[in-house]
Amino acid sequence: MYDFIIDLDAYFCEKYAGYDKLSVLPGYKMPLMQASETDEWGRTRAYTLPANTMRLATQEKKDELLKELKNRMVDTTFSFSFMPMNFMERTSARFSKQGFYKQLDVILKKYDFTDADALEALNIDKEIWTGIRKNKFWPSKNLVLSLALAAHISASDTWKLLEWSGHTMDYSIVKDVVLGYLLEKKVYNPAMVEAALKEYKVDNLFLR
Repeated sequence: MYDFIIDLDAYFCEKYAGYDKLSVLPGYKMPLMQASETDEWGRTRAYTLPANTMRLATQEKKDELLKELKNRMVDTTFSFSFMPMNFMERTSARFSKQGFYKQLDVILKKYDFTDADALEALNIDKEIWTGIRKNKFWPSKNLVLSLALAAHISASDTWKLLEWSGHTMDYSIVKDVVLGYLLEKKVYNPAMVEAALKEYKVDNLFLR
C-alpha cells in the first residue's frame, strides 16, 4: 500500500494543474515563465514557457509542498441534483448514435455490468438511475467517475462517457487527478481505492 501511495503522489505531482493553489504554498518557487532564443540570423525571439513548468514535479521541495497541499484539501465537487434533459436534448439523443443513454448501454454490456449491479454498487436512487438509463436525466460527473470505478471501466471508455454526458477531466481539480490515476492504472481494488481517496480527501462520490 505504501508503494502505491508513493506512485500516486508522483503522478499527482506531474499532473495536478491547480496553479492558483500551488502558487500560494509556503516555499513554492514561482518558475520563470518567459524565455528567449536567438535564431540563425541573430534575431531574438521571446516566448512563454508552458504552464506545466509550474507543476509540483518541477519543484525542488515537492514532497514538502505536496504535504502542505494535502493539509489544505477540501472536496467541494458535489451536486445535489441531476439535471433533467429538456425536450430538444431528449429528441436529439434519441436520434443520435452518440446519445449518452445509448452509449451507456453499450459500455455496460461491454463490461457485463447490469442495472442491478449499479444499484448495488452505487449510492443512487433507483428512480434517478432509471431516468438516466431512459434518457430523462443527465448524469453528474461524480456519478460517471463512480460508475467507472465500480464497473472497472477503462480510462479511455470513461473519457468517452464523460464526453457523451457533457463533462471533461479537469486536472486543476484534485479529484480528477486522483481518479484519473486510478482509472489509467486500472486500480479497482476497493481497499486501494479507499486509501487513495482518503489520502487526498476525495469525497462525495457515489460509491457505497
